[in-house]
Amino acid sequence: MSLRVLNGDAVRAVLGMEPCIALMREAMTLAANGEAVQPVRTGLAVPDGRGGLGVMPGYIARPHRIGVKAVTVFPGNHGTALGSHQGMVLLCDAANGQPLAIVEARAVTAIRTAAASAVATDVLARRGGGTLAILGCGDQAAAHLEALQLVRDFAHTVVWGRDGSKARTFADQQSRRLGRRIDVAQSAQAAIAAADVICTTTAAAEPVLFGEWLRQGQHLNVVGSSIPATAEVDSEAVLRSRYFVDYEPSARALAGEFARAVKAGVVGEHHMLGSIGEVLAGALAGRRDDDDITLFKSLGMIGEDLIAADFAVREAERLGLGCAVDW
Repeated sequence: MSLRVLNGDAVRAVLGMEPCIALMREAMTLAANGEAVQPVRTGLAVPDGRGGLGVMPGYIARPHRIGVKAVTVFPGNHGTALGSHQGMVLLCDAANGQPLAIVEARAVTAIRTAAASAVATDVLARRGGGTLAILGCGDQAAAHLEALQLVRDFAHTVVWGRDGSKARTFADQQSRRLGRRIDVAQSAQAAIAAADVICTTTAAAEPVLFGEWLRQGQHLNVVGSSIPATAEVDSEAVLRSRYFVDYEPSARALAGEFARAVKAGVVGEHHMLGSIGEVLAGALAGRRDDDDITLFKSLGMIGEDLIAADFAVREAERLGLGCAVDW
């Protein structure tokens, strides 16, 4: 037996954003149809508080795969070669348990997370282009700039970061990479003022976006916070939005802004309407009219990682990328 190993460069070479958007539609639909088993992520914090380890095991019916994603999260790595998220996806055959591949997780996570936001945006945001606002200037911000343009033809793009100098550098780099103008806002409020679609991709522990700033018709992808102790948006933003998730059991356990809103008595548990997969399947209404404010809370699903990793491995094998290790 052999095990194929793909590093980040190999993943980026074979896992294009457009095919990954289609894969995320499939992953969300599998979850909604009960064709995925996805235990809530477990975590371990490093005692000095610098970071931690998250572990996500899971199963998907199509392709027939089981596996586990193990990722370290060290926010202090922002701006370094390491990145804040590092790890791997172990992909196995669900028919016999055979390990098939080890796939670098930072690239998979960046691409599939942005692709999932693109699916949610396509399902929930108003038709047409308008303005895209990205809060944050890391891996996820870059991936979301690429992904969102594939589902809406935005006429204007603006980014904001807490460090203005880094935000300007990021905007210049992404403008050259993507071949379109990207402006820099002086504040988060200014960034979202005219936005039709907003993506929060920060490492903030406390809200950087407040519900009182929102206007009717906007769509939000809330991506950066992934543990109950953190929240990128406040309770007023939760209250004002039709609130959707990727996977409800995980969101109820881990979505910090929703937990805060419930604890404060601002919303009830029923305010979490359900998953994007249920909207795709026609079991749940998404946007009802142009005045709705819609919000997609992204925490990530292991099903997304498994289906993306399987695609990447098959493409790498076809192109002769990665390396095969005797097992």
